[in-house]
Amino acid sequence: MDTPGVATYTRLRPAARAAIGLALAVVVLAVFVWFTGGVAVLRAISRADPGLVAVGSGAGVAAILSWGEALRRALGGTRPIGGLKYRLTYLSGDFARQVLPMGRLSGSAIIAYAVSRPFDYEYEEGLAAVTVTDLLNLVSAISLSTLGLATVFLRADVGDVRTFLGGLTGALVVAVGVVALVTRRRRVVERAVTAVSGGIHRGAARLGVESVAAAFEPESMRYRVESYFGALDAVAGDRRRVVATASFVAVGWMAFAASLTAAAAALGVGVPFAAALFVAPAAGLVGWSPLPGGAGGVEVAVTAGLVAVAGVSVESGAAVALLYRVCSYWVVVAVDALATGLLTAIEAN
Repeated sequence: MDTPGVATYTRLRPAARAAIGLALAVVVLAVFVWFTGGVAVLRAISRADPGLVAVGSGAGVAAILSWGEALRRALGGTRPIGGLKYRLTYLSGDFARQVLPMGRLSGSAIIAYAVSRPFDYEYEEGLAAVTVTDLLNLVSAISLSTLGLATVFLRADVGDVRTFLGGLTGALVVAVGVVALVTRRRRVVERAVTAVSGGIHRGAARLGVESVAAAFEPESMRYRVESYFGALDAVAGDRRRVVATASFVAVGWMAFAASLTAAAAALGVGVPFAAALFVAPAAGLVGWSPLPGGAGGVEVAVTAGLVAVAGVSVESGAAVALLYRVCSYWVVVAVDALATGLLTAIEAN
């Protein structure tokens, strides 16, 4: 029987990590404000048009819901899923991904676990669907950002965007590399997983941690890898599923661009949709940070992008970036939290 102290510690540990991460994110954002205009940035945000802020927040939530629908289409083969339960489940998984430090790196595993468990999918099936969705997300971000930049180039002078172009190129290399690994170099993946899991299995067995040793038993891991690739082939081989998934992924990025345009308009700053279409995906790729939601990194990237392609001042760009993140991150986190609470209440009953 588990002791209450151990069980409580286990449950609180992720919550503590999230709380610490969010606190650090607030500190980093305070430093960002200090260096980009201080009180003037906060004063500008305080005068934002509430109606346009609501529009930007709605677009941010719509973007996440669109990505949830993209994953549902990738999952929905012989066992279609949907309804309120799926959407609450996806948002609860997104909540963990958004608030945990390094959540942007571990997000695929978190979302796969969240949507697999309630609908009797094998974890490998969920992870395969998430893999396809994430790859399409990456390709869509590169494509739409490039389209936005090309449109801006045709209409106006553009500042220094070399960092963004480097980020987009790097993302394209990653996408091509992942596709090559999961299609033509599967043996490399299998050997790597087998080697790592075998080392964990042996170490856990020596330390007497039976649950970990059992979870990473080599034969079981080989079966999971085979199951994952089988599920991946099933998803990628269905063109209609792939096209539907890609469509909703693209709609999600366009909704984020709309959120950025609305946030700028709320502050009286003119940011064309084409510029926002470049900045929103590119900032997501370039502005990496280990803090929850990429805090700090995304704000800096959005500010730099707006200065380069929209011709705004650093102070105005920082104000727009912060308000955009309120609409596209903090409001989304609040919606995710409400969905998590509602799902918990439903499951308890």
